[in-house]
Amino acid sequence: MKLTARILCVLLVCCFLFVACDQAPATNPGTNAATGTQAGTVATTEEPTEEGNFVPVEGLGFGGEDFVILVPVSAPGGWAQFFDFTATELNEDPVNDANYERLQKMKELYNVNIYSVETPSKNMATDVTNAHNAGNNPYGLVHIELTVVPALAQKGYFVDLNTIESMDLTNPWYTQSAVKQLSIANKLYYTLGDFSTVDNDGIAAMCFNKEMIEEGQLTSPYEYIDNNEWTIDNFYSLCKGFSNDLNGDGKLDVANDRFGYLTAKSSMAGQLVSCGVQVVSKDENDYPIAVLSSTRNIDAVAKVYEMYVDDTTVMHVENMTGIPGGVSSWAYGNNMFMEGRLMFRQTSLFRIIQTRQSEIEFGVIPYPKLDSDQENYAHTFSSATPVVCIPKTAEDPEANGAVIEALSYYGRTILRPAYYDRVLMGLVARDEESQEYLDLIFDTADYDLGYVLDASNMLNLFGNLVTNKSNTFASDWATKEEAFKQKLQDFVDAFESDL
Repeated sequence: MKLTARILCVLLVCCFLFVACDQAPATNPGTNAATGTQAGTVATTEEPTEEGNFVPVEGLGFGGEDFVILVPVSAPGGWAQFFDFTATELNEDPVNDANYERLQKMKELYNVNIYSVETPSKNMATDVTNAHNAGNNPYGLVHIELTVVPALAQKGYFVDLNTIESMDLTNPWYTQSAVKQLSIANKLYYTLGDFSTVDNDGIAAMCFNKEMIEEGQLTSPYEYIDNNEWTIDNFYSLCKGFSNDLNGDGKLDVANDRFGYLTAKSSMAGQLVSCGVQVVSKDENDYPIAVLSSTRNIDAVAKVYEMYVDDTTVMHVENMTGIPGGVSSWAYGNNMFMEGRLMFRQTSLFRIIQTRQSEIEFGVIPYPKLDSDQENYAHTFSSATPVVCIPKTAEDPEANGAVIEALSYYGRTILRPAYYDRVLMGLVARDEESQEYLDLIFDTADYDLGYVLDASNMLNLFGNLVTNKSNTFASDWATKEEAFKQKLQDFVDAFESDL
């Protein structure tokens, strides 16, 4: 951590108790955070654990003032719901109570009242821009969608987190793949981790019907995973031939029949991520490089495309008809799965949580690799995945960074056990294998800059192949590649300049 002098002082006094700054000077709400040291106030290192080393900032106090976090509008019935900073009382819900405890810890630690507000205009980009231009930002932090934030960062609206001494980005409460992948030219304006649980809900995952595997006397995905054979070919072979016209009307429909795999056309992009297909890599100077046109990637696109256009095996949510009114295609997919009419379904952890009332035996598994030579699994993010930023107009970015660090630390030690171990492990993952693979899924979240900086076009690029049932990937990408490379260079130029 960069606060070396402070840490050494803390260690020398050998204190492991923190006395909150109850009498610290008052501060203005949001970004106007005072950091004056008060006599009798001591900040010390909490006892180090295997999960990292949290070092509070000495003398930091907010005088009991409000610290406001701007968040997107929660999606009614959807996974992107922002309740991480809204718990005002205990109600015996494990996650709510853990959130409440975390907020109380922040009051004890920095004498600060943390809460969040939804974007007033219903548009994060508009409100962030207006607050920046006004110069008197009412928000201490911005919790913003990952595919919205790059354009705002490019305009200089946020602080480079690598310059914030009160944050140690090597700690495990920051998602390390995000820290590494989201930086450009060694500057990082947004990241994620245990600060929030919302990003966990949006991570891509897969679940399968264990009873159907057993009834068909098929090889279990667990066995394939254990033998490093969980590949797109073996996955396809399990799904193939499973779709069945149960009502005998001569056609496959979602209201009556069963399918080997439920996914979406646009999800071909996420399937390719799991196959190790990179759109953007980095050079030794942390500059992004477009690598999508490699031979391996072209071969992977062809293999996944072959599966995605097989209408006898795969059902795409875009093609679902006959769904009861008021039910989304993804929600209805949950119903199909719980009725035992899907062998596999591509989904997010939020949707898997919704299946916990199901009576069928199911397992949670990672997406398959391209082949056994692929070293790591990979799991893509949702376009609504939120990241945290410090506004450039913050009066004291170090104080704001200290809030991120503490909320993330308490998120790791207080909130994560409630969300992950008790909710996911205890209610969703019904066997030891699924619990193990949840660890793997979280640890292999992938934040390819190709999707972060150009998400809609990249999703459409692959989705259109499935819609048109023509693998024109090589020629389609050839027409976009130079413009895409220029876009990467524009970000490098902006991030290297004095934003």
